[in-house]
Amino acid sequence: MIPLRRPGLYTEQGTDALPDSPALRAVKSRGGHISFPPQRDGCEVSGDHGDDLQDVLLTGRGRLHAIATVHIHPRPQPATPFTVVEVALDDGPLVRGLLSASQALPLAPGAVLVTRLEEVPDESGGSVRDLRFVCATASTPKG
Repeated sequence: MIPLRRPGLYTEQGTDALPDSPALRAVKSRGGHISFPPQRDGCEVSGDHGDDLQDVLLTGRGRLHAIATVHIHPRPQPATPFTVVEVALDDGPLVRGLLSASQALPLAPGAVLVTRLEEVPDESGGSVRDLRFVCATASTPKG
């Protein structure tokens, strides 16, 4: 099995609400504020930290908030051009991620996006599976 690039940020399995799309790992404060990426140093709203924060899984489904294509980048991965999306998740937080290279552009603000895992090259010349966003209507092959 090809490893996940960032298993601390997402899971291969989905949630009950969206079982076919990888879930995002987050933390939730006692007051209900959700933080992604997960960090235990202190909630930016309540100050809860450590064991006061509950691990939660987010569906990875949301609406496109912003989009930008990167044409020049100092690192070899991801290969340019690549597209960064900002997605307002149904579960609450606004997150940034990469759009699948197979996703047709342009995308309109408000388009429904979901997560999927794709096999991509890593810095050592091998491959890993990494999280990407695609339109909810696009096919979501397992990777």
